[in-house]
Amino acid sequence: MSLFGAIQGSANALSVNQLGLQVVSNNIANAATPGYIRQELIQAPSGGVRVGGSILGQGVEVVGVQQKVDNFVLQQLRDVQGKRAQSQTLQEANGQLETALSAFSDTDFANALSTFSNALQDVANQPGDAALRSLAIQRGVQLATGLNGLAAQVQEVAGTANSQITDVTKDINRLTSSIAALNKRIVELEGGKSTNSDAGALRDERNKALDALSSLVSIEAFEQQSGAVTVLVGGDYLVADGLHREVKTVNVEGALLGAQEVRLADTDAPLGVIGGKLKGLYDARDGASGKFLNGLNAVARNVISEVNRVHSQGQGASGFREVIGDAVISDATKSLELSGNNLDIENGIFTIRVSDAQSGESKSYDIQIRQNGQNSDTTVVDLVSQLNAVGGIQASVSNDGRLQIRSSSEGIKFSFSNDTSGVLSSLGINTFFTGDSAQNIAVRSDIIKDPTLLAISLDGPGQGNANAIRLAESLSKPSSKLNGVSVADSYKTLVTETSQSINSQQSISDGLNNFYQTLNAKHLGLTGVSLDEEGIKMLLYQRAFQASSRVIATANEMLNTLMQIV
Repeated sequence: MSLFGAIQGSANALSVNQLGLQVVSNNIANAATPGYIRQELIQAPSGGVRVGGSILGQGVEVVGVQQKVDNFVLQQLRDVQGKRAQSQTLQEANGQLETALSAFSDTDFANALSTFSNALQDVANQPGDAALRSLAIQRGVQLATGLNGLAAQVQEVAGTANSQITDVTKDINRLTSSIAALNKRIVELEGGKSTNSDAGALRDERNKALDALSSLVSIEAFEQQSGAVTVLVGGDYLVADGLHREVKTVNVEGALLGAQEVRLADTDAPLGVIGGKLKGLYDARDGASGKFLNGLNAVARNVISEVNRVHSQGQGASGFREVIGDAVISDATKSLELSGNNLDIENGIFTIRVSDAQSGESKSYDIQIRQNGQNSDTTVVDLVSQLNAVGGIQASVSNDGRLQIRSSSEGIKFSFSNDTSGVLSSLGINTFFTGDSAQNIAVRSDIIKDPTLLAISLDGPGQGNANAIRLAESLSKPSSKLNGVSVADSYKTLVTETSQSINSQQSISDGLNNFYQTLNAKHLGLTGVSLDEEGIKMLLYQRAFQASSRVIATANEMLNTLMQIV
């Protein structure tokens, strides 16, 4: 009985060592396969059997073939991989933003402001020179065009990020579908973990899909007892067993640059994105680019406000016969500041001067503007009523909601001055710039066509140059609207803060890359195939196989001898 037991035990050992050699062979064959996790043959002594007063072992048995992986390190690696992908995506967008800033730096902006101011100063020195008026207007056009071009480039950076979000959404759906399908196949092959062996090739494929998904959006992956993996993003599951949830891309109403957002298709709830390429795209669009564009728009509004507030109080070479405001009035019965968007109106007055060419008579009228936050505040209806009380002009609100003022006859012209309320510039009356952002700032088309409308006088049409001097100083001197900072300095501050943010992001990226390399080296040290180590295992299995063969041969010889004796 014991000889047969020895033969059976050694036969088992032959099978185990043969299987071990097969595992080694598979590891060596996949040493250069990306994503392959080395496998290990798990062996255990077979159960003992009582023979008389002794308990004898029955050889060795195979427990299973399992992958050599540390799931804790693997989850850490995926976490860092998501943050790294986020940082790299943001860094790429920052590089594009830096290119845009270098094309229109703070120096270029300061030069544009300076040449515009110098041109206005030249007009002040020679107010009768038509060529200088045209040059000053052209310098204003160049300033506006520079802001337009920079805004367009920043929008392009944000737009590129926006368009990539759609591609990322498709990739997420493709990967989660693949992971769910692999879950099914792994559970079927492993028998719901009724065996101790791993479906190595399928698990490798699933791990690659999980790694790719973690680069797109930070995930938490938990393996269930059945062998299936559950994938969570921000607390919401994307994969559970053989099921996956689709995500979709939607446009966010009212958001900057027509922003897109990824949501769960079944609940329409936003996907809780905390990392990965998708978070990097969000940050590139809403963070660096979005913040800079908001700041640039603020600078443009300051340029428009500072110049228009001065220009609206001056007069050109001749008065107006008709003007129409740029601002759209949504409710003429509300107080002026609440009657439209972005209106900055204070308590004060403005003066309107009406001149009659036939009589040579000129009269000035003060228009009272009350903005105290009370029921008695001036409304657009009140303003129209006051203007209509002035002899020689008529005021009304156009069909598209804009204030218009016209003279009652051809011989009558009018002009404005002394606006302490800001109502003229807010409503877009007698302004130099139009628009309300860097994207749409422009010099008024009627001023470009007729340079005599450039308001360089304060004492009446064609009289003096005082307003040209005020216009020249408006962009270089500190402004109360900007907390004592000039427009030029506000742009310089914006560029400096943006550059610091970009440099800081570079440092974060470098740190994440180093940490990723450290974790990846630790992961590969455990999961990677070492040819030297596999070679040693191969020799061990070979020697064990040979030894087991000799045991069988010896037992067989002893059995033959015993049979001959019998």
